[in-house]
Amino acid sequence: MKIFTLKEIEILLKKNKSKKKIGLCHGVFDILHEGHIEHFQESKKLCDILVVTVTSNNFVNKGPNRPINNHFSRAKMLSSIKYIDYVAINYNPTSENVIKFLKPDIYFKGKDYLGNTDHTNKLNSEINALKKVKAKLLITKSDLKSSSKLINKNYTIFDNTKIQKYLSNQKREDLLKTSLESLSKIKNKKVLIIGDIIFDQYSYVKVMNKPIKESILAAKFIKTETYSGGVLAAANNLKGFCNNITVLSACGDDNFSKSIINKNKKNFKNQIFFQKNSTTVTKRRFVDVGYNRKMHEVYYMKNEFLDEKTENKIVNFLKKKCSTFDCVILLDYGHGLVTNKIGKIIQKKSKFLSINCQTNSANLGYNFITKYKKADYICIDEPEIRLAISDNISSIDNLIKKLSKKIKSTKITITLGKKGSISYTDGRLVKVPALITEKVVDTIGAGDVFLVITSMLNSINTNSIVTNLVGNACGAQKVDIIGHKTNIDVSQVISSIKHLLK
Repeated sequence: MKIFTLKEIEILLKKNKSKKKIGLCHGVFDILHEGHIEHFQESKKLCDILVVTVTSNNFVNKGPNRPINNHFSRAKMLSSIKYIDYVAINYNPTSENVIKFLKPDIYFKGKDYLGNTDHTNKLNSEINALKKVKAKLLITKSDLKSSSKLINKNYTIFDNTKIQKYLSNQKREDLLKTSLESLSKIKNKKVLIIGDIIFDQYSYVKVMNKPIKESILAAKFIKTETYSGGVLAAANNLKGFCNNITVLSACGDDNFSKSIINKNKKNFKNQIFFQKNSTTVTKRRFVDVGYNRKMHEVYYMKNEFLDEKTENKIVNFLKKKCSTFDCVILLDYGHGLVTNKIGKIIQKKSKFLSINCQTNSANLGYNFITKYKKADYICIDEPEIRLAISDNISSIDNLIKKLSKKIKSTKITITLGKKGSISYTDGRLVKVPALITEKVVDTIGAGDVFLVITSMLNSINTNSIVTNLVGNACGAQKVDIIGHKTNIDVSQVISSIKHLLK
């Protein structure tokens, strides 16, 4: 067995360093193929001792449900290859730490790294580490083959044959090119995101039993985690795609609210007004820790609009700045932030306006998209359009056309959960199946993630198929995250898109 810890390999190499040339290969090596063998064979010819390190599971950004094999299995397979002397698992996102630790003479990469086109941008940090230990980077000449292409062909990471059938009738190369180009274009766009701040609390409990004298369920409290939700979560998830984000909102003037806002200051520009004698909306969900299932939720909030002073501050900001943004995204959660005055000025001043008007437990029947007269892009779900049009029978195709007549908008998207999404753009309907992953941890925030990324893509007139594919890829990643514990990762989104379209 040739599997060691990095410390063990360091000790072994020190004994031979003065006499032997050390080579290092690093990667995921998920599905071993002949390209890998040729890569190792060529590398071994150019050094005396060849060390191979594999990326641990937590840092594999190849898309949903990757890697196929865990890091122990991958290391074990590598240890059986005769060209490799030592194998180790690297529990870090890049091989930078391995390079510093082992100080190899040569760092080997395959042809796919020619020109440094790695979208994860990890190679740059590795090159800097190589310079510090006076090692050189060498690209092997072995034929370029891809584990990802083999996996794409033989494994389905999305538990849905509909998307594969749909894409079989599309020009995948063109869609991939457009996807990557569009994501690059929105990077430097100036975006304003407006919406209520919500604190999402997850209180984990251990269910015990019902009390003898009452018909209720008893549970033992374990812990509570609080996440930045609402407009803050939407902005945090968009920040990986856009560099210039401003958040406009209002919240309670209490120490807890201020501490949460301060934690988010480094992520985007804040235009947040603290309102005295007000409560920041907090939604507390009780979760059975045994099965990770939500039991019920409690809302802490006041049913009231902004006070006149705070409303005027927001109106003044919008009058001066609204038209300077390339895209304005309005998330109307119906919790009192968007007054009639604020809604009107947003519709009047925005260069490109995207609106989601949400229906939830606190505003059911009171917060419809039809209260707006115009928008450049509207994105709501199926229950929200049915409630807005007061129609529980007609097809979505007909409902979306009816909505376009009620509100002046050239682009409308309706999200349909596991059924995917449907867009209506300039009189043309486009339906795209969902990207369904094997597991769904939590659906909270998935719609908002879809909204913000599709808003940006629509603002640059990306075609509807690409817009929905990218939005669905973001949503598929979000449902694998409990609450807002972490944000979606742009490199994983790109990997998912490549997986679909290569």
